[in-house]
Amino acid sequence: MLLYHPAFDIYHGIFRMLRVLEQLPSRPLEIERARILDFYLLFPAQLRNFTFPAEMRTYRKQLDPADNPYDQINDPKRIFFRLEPYQTCALRTLVAHQFVDSETFYEGKVLRTDKLLPDELKQAIEAANAKCSTLMGFVAGPLLKMDFYGKSGLKGRSDLFEYRYDFANSSAGA
Repeated sequence: MLLYHPAFDIYHGIFRMLRVLEQLPSRPLEIERARILDFYLLFPAQLRNFTFPAEMRTYRKQLDPADNPYDQINDPKRIFFRLEPYQTCALRTLVAHQFVDSETFYEGKVLRTDKLLPDELKQAIEAANAKCSTLMGFVAGPLLKMDFYGKSGLKGRSDLFEYRYDFANSSAGA
């Protein structure tokens, strides 16, 4: 039996990363943050497991997706780490095609370059983002602005990365 899931499709990964990067301000963000944003774009139902800070609790109801039995993940952390090579390959492809700055990438951050996307691709990204505008607004807004390090940061609240040893980096922020 042949099964397909967009999580393990590098071309879909490139498309998702571009969807996120097109929403970002022109400042670098951590590769790990981009990976988490991509994960929630791919599996929005996993936001149920996200620990929302008090000021973001209004988003919980707005983002509560309909139950989809095919979208359930038993071990999100495991899936997140299985996604890593696909996400990295997608980002490296964007670097190779000069949509992501190479110097910044090798410093562990992602920065969208000024290179224009082909019109058809740009339209497809805009259509996909408009289709789930609430989710994109949350991903490119509060999740992007949230501190990255520590228990109260994106790493701790998502529980997708280890955060207990971040105290030395907590001032580095996003």
